[in-house]
Amino acid sequence: MNILAIDTTTQFLCLGILKQGKIFQLNEDLGRRHAELLIPHLRYLLKKARVSLDDIDYFACDIGPGSFTGIRIGLSAVKGLAYSFKKPVVGISSLDILAHNVDGYSEGLVIPLIDAKRGLVYSAIYKIKKDKIIKTSPYMLVSPLTLFKKVKTKQRVYFLGDGIKNFYDLIIAKMGKDAKILNEDYWYPTAAKILKIAQGLIKKKRSTDALKIKPLYLYPKECQISKTYDPTPRL
Repeated sequence: MNILAIDTTTQFLCLGILKQGKIFQLNEDLGRRHAELLIPHLRYLLKKARVSLDDIDYFACDIGPGSFTGIRIGLSAVKGLAYSFKKPVVGISSLDILAHNVDGYSEGLVIPLIDAKRGLVYSAIYKIKKDKIIKTSPYMLVSPLTLFKKVKTKQRVYFLGDGIKNFYDLIIAKMGKDAKILNEDYWYPTAAKILKIAQGLIKKKRSTDALKIKPLYLYPKECQISKTYDPTPRL
């Protein structure tokens, strides 16, 4: 099984290819140059992996939340490729991807925080249980204070994501010794993580048609989607 993954929801361009069990990936900080450099970097990675687009069995994509423009760039590319080659697509939330950066940690809660501007974050609450990451809340567009009120636990809570930059002091003040803030190496998606999650969803037959996959926007005013809209399967 060969999978091609694309993520353009953050400042990093993440491209990955799973070829017969071997991962080839590129994770590069491009700022706002994703639209310009996506195709050249994809050609490079395909050449490195020695595969063609005809060889790809599934396409995987980060559907957000995140940068509106970034989401559209990656999702449009995947939809176009998958439709052209008549292959299925796996859509994965950026919050799910970040939560799985905590794979291998001891039991506790995981709370990714993605900066949504306007004093808000994109977030969800996950639980680590028996080496699995389980989502226990909807995807949310929320203020950190409102989010913390939903966390009622005396166990360790792992925080990660670029929203930490704005709310570090608040996390410490409200969560105290229960908070474990991971360093910046854990704050962004990686192609390898997307491929791993996609592989699991494909085994569960949770792929879809290129024309049916949709972005996960949580700002209802712009996108007319409710704050708790949850289009992706629970992992």
